[in-house]
Amino acid sequence: MRHFLLALIFLMVSCGEKSSAQDKREKVYWMFFDLPHVVNLRGEGPPGYLLEVHQLLTQQMPEYTHQVIEVPFIRIMQQMKKAQKVCTLMILQTPEREAFMEFGTPLMEGFPIGVIARKDNRKLSKYIPEPHIVDFVKVMEDKKISLGIVANRFHGKTITELLDKRNKSGITLRKGTNTDLEMKSLVHLRRLDLYLGYPFEVRNDPKLAFYFIKGGVELLGPRVSCEKTEFGKKIIARTEEIRKRGKLKPQLAAIYKKYYSKELQEAVIRNR
Repeated sequence: MRHFLLALIFLMVSCGEKSSAQDKREKVYWMFFDLPHVVNLRGEGPPGYLLEVHQLLTQQMPEYTHQVIEVPFIRIMQQMKKAQKVCTLMILQTPEREAFMEFGTPLMEGFPIGVIARKDNRKLSKYIPEPHIVDFVKVMEDKKISLGIVANRFHGKTITELLDKRNKSGITLRKGTNTDLEMKSLVHLRRLDLYLGYPFEVRNDPKLAFYFIKGGVELLGPRVSCEKTEFGKKIIARTEEIRKRGKLKPQLAAIYKKYYSKELQEAVIRNR
């Protein structure tokens, strides 16, 4: 009995030491906001492709502890300006953001941003020269077409330049949480003709269609971004090491195919 108690005490001490050692690991706070098919923090259905990428990546970083925090997009941008050991996979790289953020290299093939509209929208049909392609230049010239935009979302150079040329008439700008769902609802109700989004936003929705921008497909790949501190630089360096090692390539490719139909992949190739 005595030997048993000694063994039990030794085991408890060993576990305590192990737990204590784990507690000394630095913690990375990963910030996400809920976005259908990208990040699903509600627990119903697939986790979303960015959460799946996050899970793969953090499994390769056991020297850190990792905590997922749900915050609005604008809060992510605010937190990046503070030294709070924060990172994300949801921010696209722009020159303005490089002033206060560190960015890694895209971890996988990018997803293009384009136009989401009802399939039966007659106003848009004359600007669709071929399946899955829309002439966005002509759409922007048509003042009868209403357009929705998610505030602070980077749309790529081509689309941004076209948006800058058009005045704000006919453009609905939304900010806050669940903005993408709001845009989709407005299109369904015909209060908006279209909004700018990603192909996975129309998955399993028989009434909506995604259209690539004619001659302007930009693939905006998911990448790690962190606060511009020594800690942020260290996390970026670690994730770049994992990416260059290449062991996650098969799993990342599988995630891409899971969330991005073969038909749309072929349309990207045709329009490059």
